[in-house]
Amino acid sequence: MGEKGTVLLIDDDALLGQVLHHALRQAGYTVLRAGTGQEGLSLFDMHSPDVVILDVLLPDMEGWEVCRRIRRVSTVPILFLTALHEIPDRVRGLILGGDDYIVKPFAVEELVARVEAILRRVRAAAPASRPPLELGGGDLVIDRERRQVRLRGEPLDLSPIEYNLLVYLAERAGRVIPIPELLTAIWGGPKEGSLQALRWYIWNLRQKMETDPKRPRWIQTVRRHGYRLNG
Repeated sequence: MGEKGTVLLIDDDALLGQVLHHALRQAGYTVLRAGTGQEGLSLFDMHSPDVVILDVLLPDMEGWEVCRRIRRVSTVPILFLTALHEIPDRVRGLILGGDDYIVKPFAVEELVARVEAILRRVRAAAPASRPPLELGGGDLVIDRERRQVRLRGEPLDLSPIEYNLLVYLAERAGRVIPIPELLTAIWGGPKEGSLQALRWYIWNLRQKMETDPKRPRWIQTVRRHGYRLNG
């Protein structure tokens, strides 16, 4: 394994793959390469990489579908490579569970820097030994060691980004968290489409947590400021 970890690159562009392979190896990573979505999923299952670089347009399936399948089993960081310039496409990647995206053509140095930044953020957020968070008199319990959430005694099924967002709010319960702070905590900073993605994840959390999502008890919007999780 490379000193900095293992990167799985899923892209059918052979020339780009060679360039990125060389650059990432020079930066200290072990690099696994796949030219199709299915090959990428097989390598993912065999090697459990530290980060996935995923092209959206693959010969056998869309990168969106590869991301969906990975997200069923793993919270591994995913960086999308895309030639799609429209903001809805970028929003789609973030909503599906992507941690970042970079639009082709791009500078190889920028991609390596994005990988470094994603891994720093993920590793900094790795939980130390901490007791579960309990809010609402014990109605909401977040076990950060096991990445499990229970609401009124029932397990809450959350996607990785929903979980990360809820934990960030819960650790600061009662405080209004500004939107730029949330975008930085979840995606490393504001990006095109990230505000729409954040709103979608807040909406989705409310559907799962609130008795009446239109009158939220847990996650409240503070207009022109951000969001607050009530304790």
